[in-house]
Amino acid sequence: MHTDPCRVELTLHDDPRLMAAVRAVVSHAADRAGLPSEVQEGFAAAAVDACRETFPLVNGNGGHDSTLKMVVADFHDRVEVMIEHSGEALPTAGLDTFCGGGAKGAAESISNSLQDTRVDRVQYETSDGRSRMTLIKYRKGDRAAV
Repeated sequence: MHTDPCRVELTLHDDPRLMAAVRAVVSHAADRAGLPSEVQEGFAAAAVDACRETFPLVNGNGGHDSTLKMVVADFHDRVEVMIEHSGEALPTAGLDTFCGGGAKGAAESISNSLQDTRVDRVQYETSDGRSRMTLIKYRKGDRAAV
């Protein structure tokens, strides 16, 4: 585990071949934060699911910017994956789909990720036509009070 935080920024096009890179970057950040191997893999899979499920929201924006901006940051107690896009101002997963057990549609996999603890917290923000979702995974014992 490293003590200095690290931040990686990616610009992603809707190309399935790029998901291997997303998985590798998120896994590496989770490793740097001291998460166990199985937790690294699960969190990376949740980040890939979130990207895949966000692209339909971006691609329907009438020809504007069709990329996702992703920022992966590791800290001493957690890893954060921020996914930002223009397009529909709807979160990939919301309280209704999370509490409903993962309804069919765009939010099913990310909601399942929340329920099976691959992700500890999800935050949403929309500002100036940009939607941002942040996935957070804490090191065991370091989870902030909710």
